[in-house]
Amino acid sequence: MKEIFDTYIENAFGDYKQAEFKFRQFEINYRKWFPSDKNANLLDIGIGRGEMLKCFEDWGYTNYIGIDISQDCVNFCKSLGLKCKLVNDATDFLLENAESYDLITIIDVLEHIPRERVIPFLKAVHKALKEGGIAIIQVPNLAAPEGYLHHFNDFTHYVGYNEHSLRQVLIASGFRNIHFQKFEEITSLSFKSVVRKLLRYFYWHYVKFLRRISGNLQQDILTPVFSAIVKK
Repeated sequence: MKEIFDTYIENAFGDYKQAEFKFRQFEINYRKWFPSDKNANLLDIGIGRGEMLKCFEDWGYTNYIGIDISQDCVNFCKSLGLKCKLVNDATDFLLENAESYDLITIIDVLEHIPRERVIPFLKAVHKALKEGGIAIIQVPNLAAPEGYLHHFNDFTHYVGYNEHSLRQVLIASGFRNIHFQKFEEITSLSFKSVVRKLLRYFYWHYVKFLRRISGNLQQDILTPVFSAIVKK
């Protein structure tokens, strides 16, 4: 995978430019979980093009750091003046910084971790959080009607998750206070967006109906992406 991560921004995102729409999405979905103390210590694991790091700064937090295994991502984010560093292994970094962080964001990262390393990684996340600290973990949702589109869109994805399987690994890693939420990607109040939300509502209820009559598994969240908010 090293060849892909060495040029990850180019081959995963297409250009060296932040996705502006993510700032509004992170605001809508995640800001409410952030600590009120602007001096809180924050960590973003898997920085990509740095949209979450930019939110840290825009929301008034100064004590933050981002880490990534991709030199490409780190170089780009540093060029934007964002605080980040290259690490060879995120799990080792977390174990070396026990009880250091009030909040850790892990956005579209867990699916890139090989199955046998997921629980050790999450145990390290648990250890790196301060007591009462929060981790936000976002992943593609394989319970979504076409969840495979997200899962197979990136060659570096190893494991897919739904609410049940993500809860399994979180509990095995020491987390008990777990809340799942859908990821709302429609942030506009335009007429078109309102219509999309309405159609989506009926579509998801239709999918749940089909699964019910076929005796299939049911999951509450059917958005293509969802997240776990976990508290130590």
